[in-house]
Amino acid sequence: MSVAAGSPGLEKNVGNFALIDTLCQWGVRHYSGVNGGGVIHVTKYLEPLTRPSQITDGIPRFLTMGEYVSGFMPLGYHLASGRIACSITTTGAATKLGSSGITDAKLHNIPAVYIIALNSTGSIGKAPLQDVSHYGMNIVPQLQAELGEGCIVLDNINRLERDLAKAQSILHHSKPVAFAFYPDILSREIEVNVPWTERPRTLNQKDMAAFLEQFPAMAKGRRVILYVGEEAAFYPNIEQLITELSELLQAPTIWSINGANAVSPKNPYSYGYVLFGGNDKAMQLWRSMTPEDIVITLGFCPGEYSINLESFPAKCTWHFGAYIYGYGQVNGDFRHRCKGDYRQVRGDIGLALEAIIPRLKTMGVGKDRPKVEQPDNLNFREVWRDIRKDCVDFVSFYEELPKYWQPHSIGFDDVCISYKDRQYVTQRPHPNIKFWTAHHGSAMGGAFGLGVGAKLADPSLHTFMFSGDGCWRLFGGCLADAANLDLRLFIINNGTYGIVDKGLEVIIPTVEKPRYHSKLPRIDFVAAAKAHGWDGFYLKPDLSNLKEIMDACHTPAGRSILVDVPVDNEQVVGLNARLLNLTTRAYL
Repeated sequence: MSVAAGSPGLEKNVGNFALIDTLCQWGVRHYSGVNGGGVIHVTKYLEPLTRPSQITDGIPRFLTMGEYVSGFMPLGYHLASGRIACSITTTGAATKLGSSGITDAKLHNIPAVYIIALNSTGSIGKAPLQDVSHYGMNIVPQLQAELGEGCIVLDNINRLERDLAKAQSILHHSKPVAFAFYPDILSREIEVNVPWTERPRTLNQKDMAAFLEQFPAMAKGRRVILYVGEEAAFYPNIEQLITELSELLQAPTIWSINGANAVSPKNPYSYGYVLFGGNDKAMQLWRSMTPEDIVITLGFCPGEYSINLESFPAKCTWHFGAYIYGYGQVNGDFRHRCKGDYRQVRGDIGLALEAIIPRLKTMGVGKDRPKVEQPDNLNFREVWRDIRKDCVDFVSFYEELPKYWQPHSIGFDDVCISYKDRQYVTQRPHPNIKFWTAHHGSAMGGAFGLGVGAKLADPSLHTFMFSGDGCWRLFGGCLADAANLDLRLFIINNGTYGIVDKGLEVIIPTVEKPRYHSKLPRIDFVAAAKAHGWDGFYLKPDLSNLKEIMDACHTPAGRSILVDVPVDNEQVVGLNARLLNLTTRAYL
């Protein structure tokens, strides 16, 4: 459904209409942000989103939502549905507020659209309100520095059709696009036609042939390790395919935080999450890698929480993936992150595994493989559990929670101990819920916007966000805008910037604790939530009301729910391998 026009003030022959109408023809139905200033002649083509029933009516709609939260909305939307959404920011400070979401869209290779207003050309040099020209904030070079060609400046109405076609190409390559427009330019007359073209699934046949020719001899008698990155999670039937490959090669399999969404809970060669909050078996395997090993990476998560500034030491690393100049690549690949040989199989990971696994079987590659353990329990470290009586044992909390997950659920971990501790306790992904975190940018409070995006993408999803009491400070004012979305927000309440507090005990142990600057004033989060139109629960320290809470969470009632989870900050569950980097002068 394209944009409805014909109402007073809704001209169809101008660039403002053409931009929104084209995006809607591309399937972009959901928009968010705060109206005003430079974007008013763009947002007027969108209907307001005021009731959950409107989410699925097919009409392009705008959800009024603070820009910081709005910037993350398109990410959660895509993670929940594979589709594209748009965040709109008006001139000036709004763009800076929304930019944390832009950054994580780039760092996690997520196609998303951002519409950003500049000053009208006639006002430049005249000190306009929220001056973003080169005389003021100079916002365009900032966006260009971060997004490169993904920052598309709409400064010539006659080039609009070409600019839109360029944007579609960038989105096809799993990158975000920011349209920075001059309001007076976009208000000029123009008609465009840029239909959406589905990008075909492709696979480089030469790369696949090279793998089939070289890998069998290379892997003979050697241990093969599978590393699953987040890119793999976007392909159909990927869990079964990875399990088949793990079993065929008898390959111990580890994964990044988001890569878990591509792994079957029943994969017998699972060694767990690696590095940040990683499982003990996964970390033991990681530290045991030698130049005698072969590594296959299905996707490649290059970030510090995923491979900790390190390089794969293997004799050869085979990288399967479709991203072209994705985040972390240098000259189009990850050769610089591998100490041994680096070889690629470029293209659709699902297609590659569908083609390669049967061929490897007929070639007898699965015979006489080095035997490796098929572990059950992935942890062997003892976690301190003598916590305060007014707090939950965080280990028990995450042991109990999976018992209540229902199908068709999605979860988001925020930048707090929840995005470090959950995976350590749960060890393997859960069949009923996928969990995501925007950990590369590590922007506190982003999970709330991710959850809003997921609900806009599919209002039937049971949508959970796990956020810290420090993260709350960045989105708390937006609760009222999401009160009727049936979101489920768990606040991990330890009165502390927990990762900072416990981390600095390792990094600067001789410095007195008040200089950690990590303590937070207590907030009654349930009372605050109810004041914003939400329901709320206090989780009891003995977890005796957890079932009641989870039953309520899985019962749609047209009202969002907040759960206060009291946590003892002294309890350290998952480990943070990055701390060692922060004690080493080379990385300071």
